Amino acid sequence: MVPGVVVRGRQNPLHLGFARRLARVRKNADISGSALSLASGLAHNTAGDLETGTRVPRLDTVEKLARALSVSPSFLAYGIDIPCEPPTQLLSAGLPERLSACRQMRKLSRRQVGALSGTSDNFVQMTETGRTVPSIAKVEQLAKALHVSVCWLAFGLGHPELPANRRRRSDAPPAPGPQP
Repeated sequence: MVPGVVVRGRQNPLHLGFARRLARVRKNADISGSALSLASGLAHNTAGDLETGTRVPRLDTVEKLARALSVSPSFLAYGIDIPCEPPTQLLSAGLPERLSACRQMRKLSRRQVGALSGTSDNFVQMTETGRTVPSIAKVEQLAKALHVSVCWLAFGLGHPELPANRRRRSDAPPAPGPQP
């Protein structure tokens, strides 16, 4: 199923391959969808539902699935394999601090980040205060708006700067304030 927001001639969002990656890794691990869900501490049908591609998971859900499958959460969420040691707590728990620090470093208001990311200032505030756990799609939108690595913003993995081959395209709106 291809979402209506995909525009021909532009790069698809990284999170769109999540369902396919989850199914492939689960099958390689030789575990059923319900067994994976239970091993992840989720409802018994969660993994199967996510493999259909009709739902976009939250960051914490992806991280729980990745732990149970012994893969990097950044690979499962975005297809970017950044090795990490199994942490004692969820890596995504640091998102509020990373988002707030990055926004302030760029001298952007919550309203500006909301507008640049196609979300809202309320969503940015709720994410920065930890009152909501965003989906992998929303985190990707925030990372693009802030011109930072999505894996760093979501899980604190890798470097905040985008690799040289992932520079901003000319069709992306420029961010106000100092550029990285």
